[in-house]
Amino acid sequence: MRQIFLSAFVLALSCITSGATAQQINEQWLGFWDSADGQLIVTPKNIIDAGKICKWVGKAPTGQHAGCVGFYSGTTTKKEMLATLQTMRDALRANDQNMDANYLAGEKKLVDVLESKLKSLSDSTFRIIDTSDADYQGSGDCGNYYIMDQGIAYSVRQCESAGLGSALVVTPMRKGPATGPVSTLNGHWVSTKWKYGYTLENGLGTATATNSAKFKVGDEIIILRATGKNSFEGQQVYQDGKFHPISANLLPDGRLQFKGEKNITWIMERK
Repeated sequence: MRQIFLSAFVLALSCITSGATAQQINEQWLGFWDSADGQLIVTPKNIIDAGKICKWVGKAPTGQHAGCVGFYSGTTTKKEMLATLQTMRDALRANDQNMDANYLAGEKKLVDVLESKLKSLSDSTFRIIDTSDADYQGSGDCGNYYIMDQGIAYSVRQCESAGLGSALVVTPMRKGPATGPVSTLNGHWVSTKWKYGYTLENGLGTATATNSAKFKVGDEIIILRATGKNSFEGQQVYQDGKFHPISANLLPDGRLQFKGEKNITWIMERK
């Protein structure tokens, strides 16, 4: 099957040339996007893809790079995706004698749904937004990226191993504010012990005070998503400047108790 897009983690990516100016992301992307497949948050500085904070660098780096980065990565078109759709239909016809009838019917239905979504797209050339996580380069055979059409973001998944009917999945996303328990955390939080703080807005935190030369005031240093009414998980920048997994609980007294790697705990207070 013809690849529309080589996923970021199979590209040979490298460090960004120092001094190069990153291409800014188009403003139409900015905000919170939701779909049945997950959530995408886009800011001028970062792409938060499935809870992973990826620094916006404008274009795909070459060679080795650190952390997770987001960038424009080529283009695709409705015509190209329809060609992939036709390849999927041809593969189903070629293998129909080897498939259970119910399974085959289910796969054909998935392809019909894909065709309906593709037909709704405009006859445009779509810029691809993708992410690459240095920790996962070279792993897996599936690619995920995003396109924008007529003000609507679409999640695109290319995964031949998912089955003939799911080799290409295109899902429209809805733009809107984050809702639920995470929005109750909106406001300014500080740690008097560790001497840093941030302002949380819908789960995304921007530093208001720093205790490290590795991040500065104004950097987006934490992302939280709700796992329950008063429980959360996500990532936060530590003093080493790297994102680390964290969990948090909102205590009855209104403080946030965090737990990080190696069972490290700390408290943030609302100010």
